[in-house]
Amino acid sequence: MLRGRTSGPNPFGPFVAAIVVAALIGGKSEVKTLFARLVRARVGWQYYAVIFGLPIVICLAAVAIVLPLFGLRPVLPAPDKFRELPERFIFIFLFIGLGEEPGWRGFALPQLQKNHSPLIASLILASLWALWHLPLMGNEFPWLIVPAFLLSLFGATFVLTWLFNRTNGSVLLPMLFHATVNAVGAGLIFPLFSGTVLLALWYVYGVIWFCAGLAAIRSSSPRPDR
Repeated sequence: MLRGRTSGPNPFGPFVAAIVVAALIGGKSEVKTLFARLVRARVGWQYYAVIFGLPIVICLAAVAIVLPLFGLRPVLPAPDKFRELPERFIFIFLFIGLGEEPGWRGFALPQLQKNHSPLIASLILASLWALWHLPLMGNEFPWLIVPAFLLSLFGATFVLTWLFNRTNGSVLLPMLFHATVNAVGAGLIFPLFSGTVLLALWYVYGVIWFCAGLAAIRSSSPRPDR
């Protein structure tokens, strides 16, 4: 999802697949567990601070590093971009977050962590998530940006594993996190830049995400559902 539009696979594919496979392997109880994770909102306030704050901090940090390299002054998004932000966030949350996260974090991640460590499970899941984005590569993500995008994707996967495990298997928070990342990055920050500056921003952004993810995954361990 980039700049408020979508292309490639239908984002609801992972959600539908998760329901079907959960029903096949565990019946009604497994589907019930999946849906229970979607509304698990009673977690510590600090996790809400992470989902809404970390994407903003990482974007601003990347901009703060790149601007001096090119001798540029800080710029702000146009006022209309800020006015559009709530609508953009809600759209991404309901269309992208709800469509993808129940599949990736609601079903695949807990299944993978039954037999693998959080790190290995995340590496497997990130690879699947990258393949899911393959139709966007060379389209919404130019090929020069793809390696940086993959860095950010793997880093975000590590953070999301940490978030899922720390919030007793909440999928609502990954949905909110996904919407925040897309709304802030694609909606506000990246449209401000172009050419070489945008390319540099993407790589700095990707490296920061990857480093944040590595730090998070080191303290991640699965906790059983209540």
